[in-house]
Amino acid sequence: MRDQRSTLHFLLIMGLASISFGDINSDPRYDGQRQGNERETRLTPLKHLSPEANRILNAPPEVAQHVTTFQSRVTNRTAYPYIQTTINFVEGHLSYKAFLSDGQEISYSTRGEHIWHSQCYGDLCILVTQKNLLGVSNYSSEWEKGHHFGEERYQVAMGHKAALVISDRKLYLFNSYTNHWETISLEQEIIRSFANLYDKVAITTTRRMIVIDLPSEAQFEQNLLLRDIYQFEMRDGFINFYSGDKLWMFRYQTQSFEEVDLMD
Repeated sequence: MRDQRSTLHFLLIMGLASISFGDINSDPRYDGQRQGNERETRLTPLKHLSPEANRILNAPPEVAQHVTTFQSRVTNRTAYPYIQTTINFVEGHLSYKAFLSDGQEISYSTRGEHIWHSQCYGDLCILVTQKNLLGVSNYSSEWEKGHHFGEERYQVAMGHKAALVISDRKLYLFNSYTNHWETISLEQEIIRSFANLYDKVAITTTRRMIVIDLPSEAQFEQNLLLRDIYQFEMRDGFINFYSGDKLWMFRYQTQSFEEVDLMD
C-alpha cells in the first residue's frame, strides 16, 4: 500500500511539472528568455532599447571629410580688385557641364567617380574626385584632367586665375592660362600661404617662397634660410615678403628676388 501511494505521488508530481514546463514553452513572454539561454550572444532586440540608445545605434556613419578649404597662416596685405566669377557649372546625371563666358558648354562624365569637391571662382572651376583632379576655364576646350596620389586629406585654395589643391606631399596647381595641372613636390615642408593676383601666383612654405608666372609657367624660388614669412603683399610690379627685419622683394621686370635690410 505504501509503495503504491509513493508511486502515485511521484507520478502526480511529474505530471504537474510537465504541465508547468509546457505552459512556459507555449507562453510567448518566455520566448526571449528561452532563446537567450540557448544562445547567450544574441543581441537584445532594438524594441527593448531606450529611444536614446536606438538613436545612437541607428545614426548614419560619419562621412570622412576628404577636402577642406585652405586657411593661410601668413597675413596677406594684397589689395584685390573686384573679381567677378564668369564661369559656372551644373551637375547633371553622372556628369558636370561647365558654361563658359562665351556661351560654350563643356561636359565631363563622372561615371565611376565620387565627387569630393567642386567650386568655381573667377575664370575657372575645379573638381576633386577620388581618382582625378579636373579643371576648366574660360579658355578651355575640355575639362583638363590631373592625377593625385590617393591621399586621404586635401585642401583647396582658389584664385581667380589659378587654383591650388594641397596634400601632405604635393601641391597641384591648375593654371587657367594654359589649362594645365602642374605638380610641385613638398620636401619636408608645410605650405603656409597661397595668393593669386592676375597672372602671378605667390606661395610660401616653411622652407621657401615660390612665385609662378602663369602664362609662361616659369617658376622662381627663394630659400628662407630658416626664417619665417609673417606677411606678404602682391602689387602690380612686385611682391613683398616680410620676415622680421628683412624684406624679400620679387620684381616682375627682373624676375628675381632682392633681399632688403629694413634696419638700415
